[in-house]
Amino acid sequence: MQNPLISIAMCTYNGGKYLKDQLDSIIKQTYKNIEIIICDDGSTDNTIDIIKEYSKKHTYIKLFQNEVNLGFVKNFEKSISLCHGDYIALADQDDIWKEKKLEQFILNINDNLLIYSDAIIMDGDGTISNKELIRPKGNLVKGKCNKAFLFTNCVSGNTLMFKKELLKYILPIPETITYHDIWIAFVASSYGTITYTEEALTYYRRYAEQITSTREKNYKSLRDRFNTKKDSNIKSVKDAIDNILVFKTINILDNEIKEIMEISLKHLTTFKNSYFNNKLFRILKKYKDEVFAIKKENKRMKYVRRISYGLKAHIMSFFTI
Repeated sequence: MQNPLISIAMCTYNGGKYLKDQLDSIIKQTYKNIEIIICDDGSTDNTIDIIKEYSKKHTYIKLFQNEVNLGFVKNFEKSISLCHGDYIALADQDDIWKEKKLEQFILNINDNLLIYSDAIIMDGDGTISNKELIRPKGNLVKGKCNKAFLFTNCVSGNTLMFKKELLKYILPIPETITYHDIWIAFVASSYGTITYTEEALTYYRRYAEQITSTREKNYKSLRDRFNTKKDSNIKSVKDAIDNILVFKTINILDNEIKEIMEISLKHLTTFKNSYFNNKLFRILKKYKDEVFAIKKENKRMKYVRRISYGLKAHIMSFFTI
């Protein structure tokens, strides 16, 4: 196909403040054979008016309004399911795309099931920084690399595009998965291979409403800091359990990753009452360059130890700092 259709699956919810910037950046893409499928999840601001205004000028913009709020993961599932393209790209309502994003994706996806890029951080006013979302603190990964998504993720939903043949494997998106993008990345790198572009092709908008007190580390007291870190550890473990249980349902996984998942689950389900799991430590150490490929090489053993610790060990380490 010389000029395949690319569908852009977008979800909106009270996004009127930044939506025009995002729609303009998609409309200005150098690659022109596109459709934009927008599923709105019950906006009460001017989001619907903006979309209707744009759809009058650009007939390839299609609006679907949910009767009930689905939440962002299931809303993306709906938007994806309504796409007709040979390729499907995901779009958040408040980012901005570089003009050649889709062109670069089409040129570089080749035989891979999915392609993605890093993103450049900008603030709520649209001021663009020189910081990327993943690099330089982490790595992007490619190939048949599903082990890299067991505990972490570098494939942000707003930066990816995949081939329509992936739909039969990713839909429906499991109810218990933490985020749709880690599910899509894991599945794509299990059934085939993924790749990325060296150039970051999305401007990712980070604004005050997204920044939590935890990220800013505004602890009220030592006890507050302790409880916040404890709760964060417990939540991370719950998310990891939920993800791995879903990942296990894929029937083409090799024996290596199956073993890692089984040992990980045994440790994580007893996390609150354990200190250290030596069996998990040994297997993570053996496969550290695959499991923690997203982390910098000199940091991987740190994460091997961190995952192998139980909550009691994390508590002890806090008081020995």
